[in-house]
Amino acid sequence: YLLKAVASEHDVDLAAFIQKPLLSTFYADLPAGLSDSRTKLAEFCDAVEFLPIESLDRPFGKARTALTALLGDCYTTRFLQSAAARSRLMEMSHRQAYDLVHFDYVGLAPYAQLVDAKVATLGHHNIESHMMLRRAENEPSPFKRAYFKREGSRLEEYERAVVGQFAANITCSDLDSQRLLELQPGARCVTIPNGVDCEYFSPLQLSERPDSLVFVGTLSWYPNASAVEFLLRSVLPGLRASRPGIVLDVIGAGAPPSLVKLAANTAGVTLHGFVPDIRPLIDSAALYICPIRDGGGTKLKMLDAFAMAKCVLAHPIACEGIDVTEGRNVFVASTGEQFVAETLRLLDVADVRRQVGAAARILVQDRYTFTAIGKKLADTFRAAAAR
Repeated sequence: YLLKAVASEHDVDLAAFIQKPLLSTFYADLPAGLSDSRTKLAEFCDAVEFLPIESLDRPFGKARTALTALLGDCYTTRFLQSAAARSRLMEMSHRQAYDLVHFDYVGLAPYAQLVDAKVATLGHHNIESHMMLRRAENEPSPFKRAYFKREGSRLEEYERAVVGQFAANITCSDLDSQRLLELQPGARCVTIPNGVDCEYFSPLQLSERPDSLVFVGTLSWYPNASAVEFLLRSVLPGLRASRPGIVLDVIGAGAPPSLVKLAANTAGVTLHGFVPDIRPLIDSAALYICPIRDGGGTKLKMLDAFAMAKCVLAHPIACEGIDVTEGRNVFVASTGEQFVAETLRLLDVADVRRQVGAAARILVQDRYTFTAIGKKLADTFRAAAAR
């Protein structure tokens, strides 16, 4: 959506790295997926280049890259480095004189010196160092905790060194801008929040399924998997002790085997995997529950649920970067006991759920539509290129 909005006002060439696990969620055949993606992207991009992630394509690539990163650069800046990508980015730079090049992830910042452009900007979907250090705090394994802490500390050093070199740092929230400025006070930050398609994600007016909860999130992403495990271990047993008919629908591909096994042994839980259209399950649920306690940035799943006028019960971390007001357009809980108590209370007050859900939709219509957000991003690029 944001790329399309920018392309409506600027000539855009796109270079995109191929993330095979994400593509495989939608396409059984990788070449067919790439062909379809290229066709769709070429509708609004002047040129489309797909780049390999060489480090992950080799056998045991992720583990080998992670081990190698212990001896040198951090994993985040290492895993996307590719001789083929460098060559093709330089070719693009030689073919076209760019007014601005935007790197949409801090791990791409090392490529900035290769692309000849008047101005460069850097995108931050999360403040990666902050997210990694938070992950270290929540990690039970001593080895992984030490690794994530080391990675987070080195990322802090890297971010501090490079973010001031970019004409603008695009963050998803004022909170993330503040976090970046704490690392590097000289950084130029612009907040472009995540958005939602309020026409697609709108109430379907389906009949509500009594005592039904829903969670949406790709389960190969650790904060989502951790949130579901928390629901199954710390929330659902307490709920079903009081209301045995409560059910939980979990939508999202990539569940690890341990989570699949846990769900199979937990009454009332359905792991749906990938669902082409998530709206019916969201719309018919009595309550959207989102106990995400890790990660960073802002959560698109929250905006999707708000746009569908669903009452959402979430952990405060799931609400970060979204201008919510507790009790007006969202409810919050932190511990398992709090989630149990709030869920049971909310299931008994349908009128309150409807009021809060309606207020949540008004919030996203006022603040988080892609039309306004895309215009702001296009204007940000125009202003940066004009300096």
